[in-house]
Amino acid sequence: MEKLIYTTISDVFQYEIPKIKWSRFITTLFPVHSKEEIDERLNEMKKKYYDATHNCYAWRLGVDANQDLFWNWIISSHQERANDDWEPSNTAWKPILNVLSWKAVFNILAVITRYFWGTLLWVWWLIQAYTEWTKQTLENCNCFIQEEICKTIEIEYWYEQVSIVQYLFSKYETKIISENYDNSINQVVSVNRAIFDIFLKELKDKQILYK
Repeated sequence: MEKLIYTTISDVFQYEIPKIKWSRFITTLFPVHSKEEIDERLNEMKKKYYDATHNCYAWRLGVDANQDLFWNWIISSHQERANDDWEPSNTAWKPILNVLSWKAVFNILAVITRYFWGTLLWVWWLIQAYTEWTKQTLENCNCFIQEEICKTIEIEYWYEQVSIVQYLFSKYETKIISENYDNSINQVVSVNRAIFDIFLKELKDKQILYK
């Protein structure tokens, strides 16, 4: 069965377009994995570009994978947030977030820093512009990577069941997150979401406890 994967970035990427009507625009992309990391990056940008007119942003955090009525996988972000940072309402955050969603990029924070110098831009023009700036940045980004969409589970088994469990781990390419050896073996493992339910069925068939 084909594994479920998602697209993200591996490193910080920055892209600046030529000045438009004397305004300067800088887009910065960050890979993020927690709300705390997002807050830290936003504070970092506000300090670095403290003299900018706007630091508009959008982020998508976490990956959910569920099947529809026809068993097709639907992949979505767990959380999404954005902010216009005093640009006219909906002219910045919505275009940025829409492009990130359309391009299906996850665990990412995009910040567009704008230095305004003298020429006012119409609302419709700002919407088109923020959309295009986000697109151009993604098109020029050279650090896209593919990651598996996985789900974790805790299992418990006896030492005489080790060979059975090792066979299942190999079959489903399971990754061990943590483990504890006592009277029994307890492990937290990660399995690709596409085969997770089949893995659970095999655990049940082999009488391996899980929760």
